[in-house]
Amino acid sequence: MNTAIIENMNKYGKGSYESMKGLYTMQTKSAQQMLEQQMALMSLGVEFFTRQMKLASEAKGYKEILNGQTDITTEISSKVQGIARNTMDIVNESRDELSAWFENCAKEAEQGIKEVAKIVPLSKAA
Repeated sequence: MNTAIIENMNKYGKGSYESMKGLYTMQTKSAQQMLEQQMALMSLGVEFFTRQMKLASEAKGYKEILNGQTDITTEISSKVQGIARNTMDIVNESRDELSAWFENCAKEAEQGIKEVAKIVPLSKAA
């Protein structure tokens, strides 16, 4: 009986390691994707600043500056919305992957409990 328990503990220890490795992989992927979105947003900030400076140096009047700023702001806002949508897609995908991972872990734990319950007799209250 003791060897069966030790074998099961070893089996589920390996399974636990694989589960944690899968979680690490998911987290790494999500972090990388979020970092890419942050870099895109930072690049957009640099683009906005650069375009503003170019407009200020080349504009020939107040109306031209105002129209140029409106155009720049419209374009940048559209790009920011795209980054926000990408970020929400990443978050939703991560949520779905994490839910699936958790459900799989719960199923494995349930299976392990059932197997151990078969080996170890339940004590009956007197």
